[in-house]
Amino acid sequence: MCPPVPTIADFDNDGRRVLVDLIGKSVWRSLDQALASLTVFAHPDAVGSVGTRAVFRTIRGGPKGTIIGDAMLDDNASPATAFEWATGFKRGPDLQCNHLYAAARDPASYSDLRNICYTPTFIAKLTDSQREDVPEHHLSHLLRYRAFELYSYAGPQGSPPSRKPSGYDDLVWPDPIGGGATAEVAAATFRRNMARRPKDRLAKAARLVGWTFSDYRPDETVIYLGS
Repeated sequence: MCPPVPTIADFDNDGRRVLVDLIGKSVWRSLDQALASLTVFAHPDAVGSVGTRAVFRTIRGGPKGTIIGDAMLDDNASPATAFEWATGFKRGPDLQCNHLYAAARDPASYSDLRNICYTPTFIAKLTDSQREDVPEHHLSHLLRYRAFELYSYAGPQGSPPSRKPSGYDDLVWPDPIGGGATAEVAAATFRRNMARRPKDRLAKAARLVGWTFSDYRPDETVIYLGS
């Protein structure tokens, strides 16, 4: 006779306990190691190739495509596109673009590759926090410290992490992607890809409010045929 299959009640209706139990029985052994192994960061070369700053002048909000001052309202399309074009990352199903620090209304941080990573959607929720001060043992601290280690990046406010998360040195991280990227190749890649989507709202952002490749001045060389 087969042993009974656990239900959510066996975990006191606690979804995190279910995930911790499953991961604990896997090759990763811990939620921290699963997060480290399954998170994708941009290589410092890729970050430098786009100027070590936000690629687009965008912020989160709607209606998408609306220009407000020197920024355009958008969803996660601009940070995701910036990451993927700069690194060559090919996103598969059930992966999510995440911000390490709250940046929804900050055009200087929203599409900055140093503030972005990709994780599977099943673990992304555990890393997300829009709070300025996140709880001490929140998983986002691992990702933030990794960004500090890779880029000396400490978020929009520039305050270094107060301490290294417990157990951090025992974690194994995959290599960041996009090594060998150069400014010349990045500019050519972004402009070539942009030329293929002249009705896209990111073309609108680049043309009307600028992007890193025009030093944040409106870029009249970008064709925008939308409304």
